[in-house]
Amino acid sequence: MGFEVIVRPAVLPNIRPARARVLAPQDNPEQGIAVIGGGGGNFVGISSSYSISFSQQRPHKEAVRQLDKERVYQMDKSGNVNKNNYIDVERLKRVRLDTSDGPIKVLYANPPPAPNVDTLETDVTRNAE
Repeated sequence: MGFEVIVRPAVLPNIRPARARVLAPQDNPEQGIAVIGGGGGNFVGISSSYSISFSQQRPHKEAVRQLDKERVYQMDKSGNVNKNNYIDVERLKRVRLDTSDGPIKVLYANPPPAPNVDTLETDVTRNAE
């Protein structure tokens, strides 16, 4: 066998060094490549401010309530009213609350009358205890 055939042995794992990296050439202004430069060294002043707000209010306290006493009868899905089965309820209509700013009134809407509700007493007023 002659020297015409040279066999390079395979080496596993690859222990040969990696090729050297080629870096890009630096910018040259004469070649028309853009050069980014800095401006003047001016100080940029940033103003700072802060704000704090605090308010405290005495909790609402109930003073007077106005209500209706009603009797609600059992009604089935077909609309039949059973007068033998009922509960008595007090439906709140109006309440006056006292706050640190003085008394305020909170009004509640009156729902339309239902066929299974009878009003026993109206506009009953109770003062806070």
